[in-house]
Amino acid sequence: MSRETRETIRHYLLLRSVSAFGVSFIAAVYATFLISKGLNLFEVNLVNFFYFATLFICEVPTGAFADVFGRKLSFVISCTLFAFGMFIYCQADSFWEFVAAEIVAAVGTTFASGAFQAWLIDRLKFQEYKGLTNPIFAQEGQLRGGVTILSAIGGAYLAEKNIALPWLVGGVVMTLAAVLAAIYMKEEAEFIRKKFSFADGLRSMKETIVASAKYGATNRPVRFILVAGLAQFFAIQPANMQWQPFFGQFLPNKTSFGFLYASIAVAVIIGSAIAPWFLRKIEDEKRAIISVQLIIGAGIALTVLCRNFAPALTVYLVHEVARGMFTPLKDAYLNDNIPSKERATLLSFDSISHHIGGMIGLLISGALAEYLSLPSAWIFSGVTLIIITLLMLKNGRRK
Repeated sequence: MSRETRETIRHYLLLRSVSAFGVSFIAAVYATFLISKGLNLFEVNLVNFFYFATLFICEVPTGAFADVFGRKLSFVISCTLFAFGMFIYCQADSFWEFVAAEIVAAVGTTFASGAFQAWLIDRLKFQEYKGLTNPIFAQEGQLRGGVTILSAIGGAYLAEKNIALPWLVGGVVMTLAAVLAAIYMKEEAEFIRKKFSFADGLRSMKETIVASAKYGATNRPVRFILVAGLAQFFAIQPANMQWQPFFGQFLPNKTSFGFLYASIAVAVIIGSAIAPWFLRKIEDEKRAIISVQLIIGAGIALTVLCRNFAPALTVYLVHEVARGMFTPLKDAYLNDNIPSKERATLLSFDSISHHIGGMIGLLISGALAEYLSLPSAWIFSGVTLIIITLLMLKNGRRK
């Protein structure tokens, strides 16, 4: 491996770690912050709905920007916009100010989506790197997991002093990430500028949706995965958005949220690590996915039925382990059941289905939590996931 290649990998890991550190400062106190500003549970979810909707809308035009103007500029803009969104949050006091901050941050997220990894791959090819990229991404995942935990704990500690501090510090770190990217990311002859066409981008998105819908209608395994992903992202929104107000009744201070978030992150890592072992035990990809989905649904519903902290946290963490298992199991099953020529299209639609499920779940679970009760939102979402999963038992057979 040449010196230039080692430098490229080192800079990639540095920038990924710094940006993950900045984003995660607010992870353990996000909902708590919004509630402290007077938002109710439905409004908290509605704020995040705008984030999901912006991701869905901006994925194509920001991807085209990266192809035309370069991955480096796209990533610098991503970090800058996310920092700006966090600074808006820091001083915001109204629902629409929070929505504006979410939209800015979401646009920033889409500017980095795919562009940063594409920069690494193209740069390594330009430098004639012959090794595997999997070890690089594995190391990236380990670093991100570690800095996310540290950042979340630090953000929760800062929130105890001032609820807006995690957003301010996170914004500063993301600004630093933008500066470091401008300095360290090199983009030379490996980048081939493409012609910009917004119409072509929209046409490509339409073709992705139509082709995926047609393929899913005739291919049971694909339909099984698309429905499973949409159903799960619908069901997990109350667990994502309302775990802080639920567990807050048991915790003495905001700093505790940081350690609770750290335990959640560890549970997801454990789930991802044991997924291959679980698949070997079950010996069937579809049954493994169904088992995991049922555990997730049951965990969401049962958590809010626990009256004490220890059993509630135990059940919740089991559900998080199952969520960590889902992605590697789903990716293996989907890639085993689709031809190479359809792979990119269907993987894109798999991501789109998650956005759609998330948006619907945010609206329904937020309304149920605010106008009925928080437990009713969790129980409804968990039971819905269980029912949909059981109905899918007849689908997904290999051809």
